[in-house]
This record gives sequence, C-alpha cells and structure tokens, in this order.
Amino acid sequence: GMRGFGLETARWLAGKGARHLVLLSRRGAADAEAAPAIEMLQKQGVQVRAVACDVTDVAALQKVFDSIAETMPPLRGIVHAAMVIDDGLVRSLNAERIDKVLAPKVQGARNLDALSRDLQLDFFVLYSSATTLFGNPGQASYVAANRYLEVLAHARRAAGLPALCVSWGAIDDVGYLARNTKIKEQLQSRLGGSALTSSEALDALEQLLVCNLSGLGVMELEWGALKRFLPTALSPKFQELAHKADEAGADSDGFEQLQRWLEELDDDELGVLLGEALKKEIGEILHVSPERIDDDRSLYELGMDSLMGMELVMAIEERFGVRLPVMALTEGAT
Repeated sequence: GMRGFGLETARWLAGKGARHLVLLSRRGAADAEAAPAIEMLQKQGVQVRAVACDVTDVAALQKVFDSIAETMPPLRGIVHAAMVIDDGLVRSLNAERIDKVLAPKVQGARNLDALSRDLQLDFFVLYSSATTLFGNPGQASYVAANRYLEVLAHARRAAGLPALCVSWGAIDDVGYLARNTKIKEQLQSRLGGSALTSSEALDALEQLLVCNLSGLGVMELEWGALKRFLPTALSPKFQELAHKADEAGADSDGFEQLQRWLEELDDDELGVLLGEALKKEIGEILHVSPERIDDDRSLYELGMDSLMGMELVMAIEERFGVRLPVMALTEGAT
C-alpha cells in the first residue's frame, strides 16, 4: 500500500533491512501521499517501485509478479493492507456497496495467495480488524471481509505455507482513522482504552512474525465500554475477560437501579430520572453535554444517524435490561 498504515509498514520493513520494495495501489506513483516517503526511502538506498495495480485484477497482478521475477531479487514477503470502508446497516446496502468493501480484501488476498504459492516466501501477512472478534454495527461487509482473511491464513498454514493475519485495533496516527477523527472517536467510545500508534502496532508485528500462530489480535480496549455498545462481548468465549472487568468494578447494575426506581418513585419522578439517564447516553454517543439535548427535538434532528441509533438501543439494553427495536427510534422519536 502507498497510504496510511500500509505505507508505514513499508518504512518499517526498510528500517528492518529490506532493500527492495514493491508498493501497489490503484494510483501507483501518482499517489501524492506516497511521494515524499518513497523519495526518502530511495535516499536511504532502498529500491522502491510504486506500481499502479488493482489487486482484484488477477491478470494485472500476474504482470507485477512476472516483472518482479524478471528484474528484481526473489520475492520474500507479502503484506496485504487493502481496506475500503462503506458503513451502513444491512437494510441500506446493495450488492455494489457490499462488493466495494469485500473485493479489495477478499479477492485481493485470493489473488496474492494464488500467485505466490510456488514462491519461497518468508512471510505472508494479512491486515484484518478487531471487529471480527466483536462485530461492529454498520460494518457487516467489512467484518466479513476481514474474517475471510483470517480463514485464508488458517488455510495457508494448514497447507504448510507462511501466513499471519493480524486483527488490528484502532490505529490513530496514520491511515483511515487519522484522516477521520469523528469515526475514530466513535470507535474508541465503543472499545474504550487508547488507540494504538503505528509504532506500537509494528513493534507488535515484529513479535508476531516469529510466533507459530496464524492469527492474533492487537488492540487496547476497556471491557466496560466494549460491552456497553457491542453485545457480542457478553458471549461465553469472553467470559474470563468479562469476569476480570467485573472484579475491577467495571460494571454497574443498571437493571437493579431501574427496578428500585420503579418501586420507589411516582410516575413524574421516574420520568425525570429516566429522561436524564437517556440524555446522558445520547450525549455520550453524540459527544455533547446532556444539558444541550432538547427533550422536544427528534433524535435525528439532534444529529443521530441510524448507526448511532443502534448504539443507543444497545446502551439502553445494557443499562436497563430493556430491549427496544431500532425502529422505535425512527419516525421523529424524541
């Protein structure tokens, strides 16, 4: 890749001694973001080729492999860092939008796998996402694409081929999240913890490359924040992590609190407290203070979209044990 974390990976490989790099992207050398980094690498004595190639086009990719074989030292490693984001709830997606997200990761990885199977590679690294562990509302296509990478890594290892799939958490200093701070803030509100720096991530990658596993996740998270927005965090496979969070005092029993309110308060008092609690939840999602939320304005007038509505539904269920349909928040609900 010639942008973001892919480009940062190229710099890191050069720092670890790689003297010949081939960087692929749809734009190739025309990518303005890559030009200064490529120039710096070349000044350090690294042979860098910036090639315009769509990895989903197997014929075009074959030409790149042929060119490498004819004009460069043997290819020893591949890093697949392609990523396209197009979020939306399933009901708003169509085949074109789904394929837009799937193809770069899925078809790109399939092509790289097929064309490199006869080569003596030292590493074959696939960049996945922590969303495969927990899911993420509005990212069904993205999660599916990354899950394919994890399965491909397992299949390659079973065939005796090198493969490592890394499920990255949020990386905040380069790449997509660095360019989209609002999305980064929303993601971190779901995961808690701190986003990784690219340096921290690549330090971890160096350790992962020498482990005997097909895949691992690298992320910072806070369990209380995670389970607030992502109910999959409550599944049995995460029981040990959830138990540790409970012991650390990460949980508050909102359901019991609601039961006490119902028993002790009259309707007017209950309405006020529930309204304040909902404003707090909405404020955390919208990143505004509860005092700025108007009781009489619809949620969508306040700036809440369908994905945020999903977050609110999950937050209400987590805090009060009440499950609402997402449609309850549409049609002008206040």
